[in-house]
Amino acid sequence: MFCNSLGTDLHLWDGQVAGLGQHFRALRYDRRGHGLSSAPPPPYGLRDLGNDVLALLDALEVERVHLCGLSIGGLTGQWLSIYAGQRLDKIVICAASAKIGTAERWAAH
Repeated sequence: MFCNSLGTDLHLWDGQVAGLGQHFRALRYDRRGHGLSSAPPPPYGLRDLGNDVLALLDALEVERVHLCGLSIGGLTGQWLSIYAGQRLDKIVICAASAKIGTAERWAAH
């Protein structure tokens, strides 16, 4: 499963899916407000983004995934590893940290 960064859509992973799709069932999605996904009225946080992933996995009847998350996708992966670790086999977190910015800084932009 690929979880992308802010301002991108599922096509960010086209190259990876092309290469890995021969050996794995690849899953990517548009997070809230990105690509073709709708965005419910804010506020929402990391828990909501993580629960979106769990709802998607449940709808597709996928029990466990390897997850690669970029930026906020990496934060989503960290949340999943803490609150739903049984759903992850392996996790790769890229260009992320435990916290990105402050609420005040995000609100200022």
